[in-house]
Amino acid sequence: MAKTFVKNQPAINVTMVGFGQAGTRIVDRFAEIKKEDGKPVYNCLALNSNDGDLSGLKHISANNRVSLELGGLGKNPEEAINILEKNDKAKDKLKRFIQERIRPTDDLVMFFAGLGGGTGTSTIVKAIDEFYEYTNKPLIQAELNKLKEEIPLSEFKANPKKVLMEAAKRARKNFIKIGVVVTIPTRADGPDALRQVNNFAQKIWETAKNPNKGIAFVIFADNQKFYDEFKQLAENEREGIDNYRDYANKKIVEIFHELNTATTGGGTSVTFDSADFRRIILEHTGSLVINKISKPSNMIKNGHDVKEMLIESVESSSLHQPIQLVDEETSTVAKVHHIGLLGVLDQSNKIGSSFIDEAREEVIEKLPLNGTVFTGYLEEKNDYSVSVYTFYKVEALPERLAKGLVKEYEEFMARKNSISFKSAGIEKIEINDEEDEFDLDLSEFGLDSLTDENNTQKQDDEEDDFDISNLDLSILDEN
Repeated sequence: MAKTFVKNQPAINVTMVGFGQAGTRIVDRFAEIKKEDGKPVYNCLALNSNDGDLSGLKHISANNRVSLELGGLGKNPEEAINILEKNDKAKDKLKRFIQERIRPTDDLVMFFAGLGGGTGTSTIVKAIDEFYEYTNKPLIQAELNKLKEEIPLSEFKANPKKVLMEAAKRARKNFIKIGVVVTIPTRADGPDALRQVNNFAQKIWETAKNPNKGIAFVIFADNQKFYDEFKQLAENEREGIDNYRDYANKKIVEIFHELNTATTGGGTSVTFDSADFRRIILEHTGSLVINKISKPSNMIKNGHDVKEMLIESVESSSLHQPIQLVDEETSTVAKVHHIGLLGVLDQSNKIGSSFIDEAREEVIEKLPLNGTVFTGYLEEKNDYSVSVYTFYKVEALPERLAKGLVKEYEEFMARKNSISFKSAGIEKIEINDEEDEFDLDLSEFGLDSLTDENNTQKQDDEEDDFDISNLDLSILDEN
């Protein structure tokens, strides 16, 4: 008995773009999802550093695969960024890929990559910048030009930043939003991967917090969580999946597609409207937290059981470790935007709808909510199971990313520095990294000025921290 609701029309039309080995494999699973006429549900694109990696894809059409023809960039994102910067041909290919291949009629573009790999990490960071420059920045410039005609030039010149902020605010209503889904590595990937991933994750997160960049959400999917779950599965539960990576890809694709179709279904008086789903996904920015819990129908006796499943679901995530919403030590809370509570009851269950209202009341009491609670449920074929989904955006990060990667890196280095190396009978205690063995004077090489630049931190604000240096304000000097 299959899930019938996954054949519904999607609530949001999405272009899926995969970067590197991990990202393209996730998108290839999206490309496998077809409509009844055989056409793909999602517009799926793939970009990688060489042709060989793209040849392993099964479902993305050849016309939608692009190779940078670099022969691979290895597991070194920092070096990969340098290679991309120096290779004009590759930079041009990436730019044309963003400008010419992404379908502008879709409401959302989702970028996928594995952080830690060279190609995926480096190209997704560059692609976010390119997409902003080509798609959303011109909308801000257009609104800026309109404002020039609406207000006196003296007023424009007196406070250009205020005018620019108004232009950006107007333009954001027409942005094509980006959703960023990146996987963070397992502990076994080692300290250098953890260090680089931590740096690139910070860059993505800081970019996402600027509302003028058009990033609707970020999901930092955790490969360590997927690995631990996959190891716990019995052989008969793995459904032919060979490794935790394929397990992770399947889980990411299934949960998003189920949400994107369940919210356009009907059949009850308490239906989750597709417009509600669009508001949760497209409004505001932050970490998108999605969770799903399923139980066999014969285990669910009444609405109270479903309500308890919803309450349990809010406290966790299917794709990463939980996010700490309330910090007891500092008495601070993370800002939670709209939240969705969705139940899918198998047709064999006759429970009623009171559980939805009861769950809503408890969630409002439990979460530091800054928006609206949207609720609904379906009664359709659901593999003789009851499933609940909870999803919301929060201005906070999963625990492993917020603190864990740094801790894991420090533990790696502590173990390394405590190792005793033997040579010709003389024991040596290796205490410091090679890069710390010599005290270099930066001023000798004319690099001391870079220290100040690297130590400068930008304080972002939802409305007032937009960087205007990249926008063309030469119109201010016109007569």
